Amino acid sequence: MFTCRIWIMVAMLVFTGNGFMPAIGYSAGQSGRQNEKGKTLTLYNWEDYIGSHTLENFRKATGIAVREVNFQDEEEMLGALQSDLAAYDLVVCSGDLIREMIAAKTLSPVDHSKIPNYRYIGKAFTNLPFDPGNRYSIPYLFGTTGLLVNTQYIKKDTGSWKVLFNPQYKGHLAMLNNVYELVGAATKLRNYPLNITDPGQLAGIEKLLLAQKPLLQGYLDVMTIQKRMISGKLWAAQIYSGEGMAAADRNASLRYVIPKEGAAIWVDNFAIPRDARHKAQAHAFINYILKPDINAAIASELWYATPNTAAKPLLDPEVAKSPAVYPSPAIRKRCEFYHSVGAATALYARLWSRLTVKHK
Repeated sequence: MFTCRIWIMVAMLVFTGNGFMPAIGYSAGQSGRQNEKGKTLTLYNWEDYIGSHTLENFRKATGIAVREVNFQDEEEMLGALQSDLAAYDLVVCSGDLIREMIAAKTLSPVDHSKIPNYRYIGKAFTNLPFDPGNRYSIPYLFGTTGLLVNTQYIKKDTGSWKVLFNPQYKGHLAMLNNVYELVGAATKLRNYPLNITDPGQLAGIEKLLLAQKPLLQGYLDVMTIQKRMISGKLWAAQIYSGEGMAAADRNASLRYVIPKEGAAIWVDNFAIPRDARHKAQAHAFINYILKPDINAAIASELWYATPNTAAKPLLDPEVAKSPAVYPSPAIRKRCEFYHSVGAATALYARLWSRLTVKHK
């Protein structure tokens, strides 16, 4: 999901004259305007970032049917929202994107009186800098951005960011298609703070990433990375913790680690677009997801950590005890949340442009 994922989620409820329609997945290119008769809830979401039975169980519990629309990265999601703020009723996005959308006045305030289960969110995940008072966002899941390695092909440095910069593995490496994640990995490798703003340090990071670029298959979305790691087309890649753990479950040679140098830790959140047509249903969905048993089931299935204090004791023990899901205190000290880099945003944008430009 992030992680710092710096860029969001959605689904759609439909009523027809013959009753509620079953939940169906949609691609991001399909409009949330379909089936506008009666109730409709549209959830814009990362692929595979909700429990496999959650939407159907919600329909049974509330009478609200849900259709999900997926995006590949937050840049795609943000563009879709900006083109039509009424197309989706609920989105899931990273903290930094919440901050951006608040500043752009594209979000609707959350009515906490309609989300009584908000009381289960731990204090460590409320009132964060990107949304003081949680006026526009409600925490969903959290995780880390770490390293997925195929130990069949890579035997050494499997616990360090160094592996993604090693020429020995040229053509078998990949990074996420997010400039903040790229810089985050490089800053940890260089032992810099995660959210650097110093032009000199950023120039050094740019040089490091430009040298890495020829080694990569590309800057890829998380689902493409996951699939290529499972198939063996990639040997090592940057990835979000949940997708990394899910991949390792499908290929015994894969190992997800939080590198010894540290990593980014992030929170994904629910938010309601300003012009959403079905805000009451959106609030009902958020409240349902925050029910401890529901939240625990989702987090256990997806291998993500939960900010829900009442849900944590209900997690699958294997998930709750996994150091990749819940890092030890020693590892946690080396992890940092992303936050605004202020005026340095322009430097990050320039760096991203230089990394992604295609030379003839």
